[in-house]
Amino acid sequence: MSLQNMSRRKFLQSIGLTAVGTTLLAACAPAGSAPAAGDAAGSAPAKAAKYTILHWAQSAEPSDPKQELAAGAKARIAYQTVADKYMEKHPDVAIEWYRFPTGGNLDEWLLARMTAQDAPDIYWANTESLWPHVNKGWALPFDDYMNLPNPYVQGNGAWKEQFEEVAIISQTGPDGKLYGVNMDGAGVLTVYNKEAFTKAGIEQAPKTWNEFMAACQKLLDAGYIPFGADLAPDDCCFPHWLEAHVYNQLLWDDIFKYDDDKNKVITAKELAQHGQKGDFPDWDAYLQLAHMLKSMTPFFPIGYEGKVDYRQLFRQGKVAMYMEGNWAISDYTSSPPPFEIDWLAFPVITTDNWAKAPNKVVRIQGAWGAMQYHVPGYLTQKTPDKISPIMDWLMFSSQPDNVTAVCAETSLVPLTKGAKARPELAPFSQPYDRAVPYQSWATLSSSAMNTEYKNWQAYLPTEMSDSAFLDMAKKSWDDEVKKILESNPDWKI
Repeated sequence: MSLQNMSRRKFLQSIGLTAVGTTLLAACAPAGSAPAAGDAAGSAPAKAAKYTILHWAQSAEPSDPKQELAAGAKARIAYQTVADKYMEKHPDVAIEWYRFPTGGNLDEWLLARMTAQDAPDIYWANTESLWPHVNKGWALPFDDYMNLPNPYVQGNGAWKEQFEEVAIISQTGPDGKLYGVNMDGAGVLTVYNKEAFTKAGIEQAPKTWNEFMAACQKLLDAGYIPFGADLAPDDCCFPHWLEAHVYNQLLWDDIFKYDDDKNKVITAKELAQHGQKGDFPDWDAYLQLAHMLKSMTPFFPIGYEGKVDYRQLFRQGKVAMYMEGNWAISDYTSSPPPFEIDWLAFPVITTDNWAKAPNKVVRIQGAWGAMQYHVPGYLTQKTPDKISPIMDWLMFSSQPDNVTAVCAETSLVPLTKGAKARPELAPFSQPYDRAVPYQSWATLSSSAMNTEYKNWQAYLPTEMSDSAFLDMAKKSWDDEVKKILESNPDWKI
């Protein structure tokens, strides 16, 4: 039975629930042997399972028992505990964990797996990797399930009501359908070495761009590498994050003119359509972004044009600060560096730097967590009977206590109502004026992101003129818009 034709009663029956939502034990498959646990943390269920759900949980997945933990690291067990509880209730279902290939590229992996139709039953992806391809069936619409009550959450009228608005918006595709569930999110701040700041004579954390640049100079004079950064597209995520913080301040009054559907998030479709209109990017603001980024380069590590392990340099006390996501709190808690750290917001751009600067604090804060899951659309044809158990497992996972337990290990921010964040995340709860609705060319596509990184690599370490840079950037942008329109012809205007 297709998703579109499945009634509420049929769904509840298919996952072993009565009409009023009482959980029942599902019947065991009478024949066959238990599936191999593979790389799963923990043991396989004792009884034979009718369904084996292969789940790529990204950083929420349990630690791989085949890999030795780093010194001081603790094994992740929370999601395995959740899975064990689920399998105890549903002995006809086995939950196994998919291990993403080391060093793999997500977009290349998605293309290969969707083409071969052998992706995990549940997979992680930020939605900018999906939106150019939802018309190809890469992701299953969740709407029919999101409108059903979650039988594991008392009083829930519809599954989607469990989640914060930003989580729902993040999964809303260009066609208005929901293509996943998002239980947690992330934020980005700058982590800094308090000892380095003290030795450099920085008495107060910088709040404005001018104060930030002055602090970088003091750190350089004191013998530190002031700011950790590189331009490697496979190393998350400095240029992407820098553009998000700067460009959204430069376009403060105008950024939402690109948000055609008024959902406070600028999508690939909107960028492609405004690219056709010729009003995005705002090239004056983009050149200012380039100038500000270039002014930072004297404070970067040697070799920043490629890949630099600036996180390790930070732990060694050589790099004084760098931008980092809240998920790093787990590592800093379990394996702290030999100095005290703290966090600061990205500096405010003032009218001294840009005439239209709003003097506002922006934050990368949104639905980019580890518990952001999708289901391959081809399952409706290949194994349609498996979809209901998959959705039931995700509903079980999204119980607030389960999300709290997983987020305690990942240090991510719960976007599930009733779930609690760990106290060390307090800096990420400080007030700010706007969560960025746009980040970088990566919003258009991964190809556009890689192209933009190459442009930065060509411009930042050289004497390239502003006009040559803009010519390169404009041609690159137009080419990337044409590429995205080839795969999404309905986005043409």
